[in-house]
Amino acid sequence: MDVTTLISIFIAVLTAVCAIFGLIIQRKTEKIKIIESQLSEKKYMAYADLVGMFYNILKDVKKEKKSDSTIMTERMLEAKKDLFIYGSDEVFRKFNEWLCYTNEYKDDNKHMKYFLELMLLIRKDMRNNKTFITKTDIMINLIQNRKEVEQMKHYWE
Repeated sequence: MDVTTLISIFIAVLTAVCAIFGLIIQRKTEKIKIIESQLSEKKYMAYADLVGMFYNILKDVKKEKKSDSTIMTERMLEAKKDLFIYGSDEVFRKFNEWLCYTNEYKDDNKHMKYFLELMLLIRKDMRNNKTFITKTDIMINLIQNRKEVEQMKHYWE
């Protein structure tokens, strides 16, 4: 065999190896994207369930209806599990901070500070830190009365 033939064979083998590596890398990249998408969807659902639970409690309060504590306990335990598995570290820690504060200081309205920080972290996590919503904006959304919100601001500032 002459040198030209050997070079041609080498180039053909090198091309085949590169093509195989390219396919392997492409498949691994696709798998990673699928897994990230699934995790993102599960995180979104965990956050949506948690926020939904708070809004359901608010709805019951506005209707002057007592929430079923058994159902709320089950939903809270499920939220804890989902946040542990899918939530960001920052959201998980803020959720724990809020839970501990509400448990230790039951009659202190300062827990609103931790609640609002949690809601902001969830929103930031879902929007890649791109949100201009403030704690006051969230409270206006919840209470729907600017004067009351202004009177309560000292709880979260």
